[in-house]
Amino acid sequence: MGKTERHRTMILWTAFIPITALFFIVYFDKINVISRGKKSAFKIDDQNTLKATKREVKLTLLSLSMFAAIGLVMDICLKAGYGAIYNDYHFGLLETLYLIASFFIALAMHDLYFYATHRLLHSKLFFNRVHAVHHKSHNPNAWSAFSFHPIEGLFQIGILPLIFFFLPIHSFVFGLFTILLLFISVYGHCGYELRPNKVAAFHMFNTSLHHYQHHQFVRYNFGLYLNTWDKLFKSNYPKYEESFEKLRDTINAANRAQ
Repeated sequence: MGKTERHRTMILWTAFIPITALFFIVYFDKINVISRGKKSAFKIDDQNTLKATKREVKLTLLSLSMFAAIGLVMDICLKAGYGAIYNDYHFGLLETLYLIASFFIALAMHDLYFYATHRLLHSKLFFNRVHAVHHKSHNPNAWSAFSFHPIEGLFQIGILPLIFFFLPIHSFVFGLFTILLLFISVYGHCGYELRPNKVAAFHMFNTSLHHYQHHQFVRYNFGLYLNTWDKLFKSNYPKYEESFEKLRDTINAANRAQ
């Protein structure tokens, strides 16, 4: 990778990570306004106003500053010639297959990383001192997604430098992965279940309700993308699937009434 390519990458990550995160926060915070009230039927809890507190906003802005700092470190490392991210690409079969595979490898790494670190944050060592800050958001909203203790912020964003240094990945694919990471983080806290009628094949993926229940019941639902780890380690909320079916019926009835 040439110096010009590295320099071109340098202008990206410092701003890209926090700006993308803020975009999703504002989008989901205003999604019902943007849709002219059409998303109100998709609320998980009618009693939740989804209004962010000043504490949530302040902690989120602090987290976004930390995300920018992590991006700056990655940019500096790229300019110095470190990191596994690359820009050049040759359209060969193997290169294309790896380009696609690297995205799913990154997702798999993050899915396991998130579950493991999330369980660690719920241990006696970290919960009261660190993770309890995030759990003060009993009725999560878009601004709750990154409203956490700075130490937890390092846990949450830590997957990016981990992939950055150890997984050869194209900058475009790394960008897509970062977008999905931030999107899912905010979606899981937004207070809306926007996929109530997903087909059975997609039931392996977690829902917004899944993480909403984590904030309600604390000791369950630790996963991020897939429900695999919660099922494997029996940490799903016992009535998760039943609750999802009831919520789906409620949402569909509300939509028919509109």
